[in-house]
Amino acid sequence: MEIILYFCKGCRDWARLDYVPKFVATEVWMLGYVSRHHPGICFLYIINSKSTTMTEEERLRYYYNEVKNVTAVCMSKMCWIRGEYPELEIGKTYNVTHIGVRRSCTFIKLAGFEKNEYNSTCFDIMENGVSIDGSIARDSRFLAPYLKRLYLRSNMVRVAIPDHLRDIEKEYNVKILLAVESGSRAWGFESDNSDWDVRFVYVHKPEWYIRIEEQRDVIEHVYEDNVDLAGWELRKTLALLKRSNPSLLEWFHSPIVYFMDDDFMKRINTVENEFFNPVGAMYHYNHIYNKHNERYLQREECNMKRFLYYLRGILACRWIEMYKTLPPVPFYQLVDATVDDADLRDKIDKLIKIKAYGDECDLHVVDFELKKYAEQWANYYNENVSKFRPEMNEKHTGKLDSILYDMVMKQLS
Repeated sequence: MEIILYFCKGCRDWARLDYVPKFVATEVWMLGYVSRHHPGICFLYIINSKSTTMTEEERLRYYYNEVKNVTAVCMSKMCWIRGEYPELEIGKTYNVTHIGVRRSCTFIKLAGFEKNEYNSTCFDIMENGVSIDGSIARDSRFLAPYLKRLYLRSNMVRVAIPDHLRDIEKEYNVKILLAVESGSRAWGFESDNSDWDVRFVYVHKPEWYIRIEEQRDVIEHVYEDNVDLAGWELRKTLALLKRSNPSLLEWFHSPIVYFMDDDFMKRINTVENEFFNPVGAMYHYNHIYNKHNERYLQREECNMKRFLYYLRGILACRWIEMYKTLPPVPFYQLVDATVDDADLRDKIDKLIKIKAYGDECDLHVVDFELKKYAEQWANYYNENVSKFRPEMNEKHTGKLDSILYDMVMKQLS
């Protein structure tokens, strides 16, 4: 199995890079924006422990865009990268089926030569009879899909989402203490058209807290660039922490952090384990996988997003039973720790790839063995969730009162 790791100079530790497909492990990249913990100071190293063969379908999805009304006139049969193309004829016009602009060059695929790929420098590329050689590398339509994903992610993480968060602070006169990604992008199995589910914790000015009438303690805003922002006020957040709300606890451990008040998170990190309730968490994830099974998975073909949500709920129950702690947010960590069978792990990884390069609504038939495995554990926890009674931590709510007071009073300065 290929392992993709990056070294974060901020964390001074290795972490697996879950959103880059494993079949790019022949390349070595250095990307400043990759680290989700300390953006801008991360160097990415890709380590190959065993090579895998990419199917032609995977290559097309990963490297190419399908095109119409594009032709290519062969100007040379000699490519400085790939050598000679003896099957081509100089001066002949070919129909182009796919184009992929990569980091250092552009490749095309020609009708009649589907198994081959050609460097565009050997051709005069035409669209509707007009040469596009001078603009093809700058046309976003032709950018290789894997680069589109990386560049989109970089722009959203660095520019668009931080701008939205600043707009929220200004419009509602609040201070954001934590802003993270949640859902499929945080878990590591998003699709190209997945929304950005940004979740945040905010605090008001002190005068907001001394009113007789209760005030709205939630901020919600959906933007046209598929960014869905939802935030909880600090007092509401701490009350949910007291009740061991699993969704909130996942926010605290999201691998994608847009903003973090260091003092706030240090205080949270010192108390969150004290308030974690494994019984409540077990019931939470048990409810999630049953809901998805009943609503979406009753047919042979099912939505990969829904099946992965279903499987994640089951594996989260396994983790809680094994470790009595909050399950890891990145799905690959959860799979590696709870699925012993290497073949099943590979099948799960294949599902993630299918979802990553498909549409959120695409339907597929889930592998029989994987579905059987999930059903067995789902039935097991349905029968045994009520028997799960581990020892509980003692809670000291005064620590949460102290966090609330200190964070509110900081807004006076």
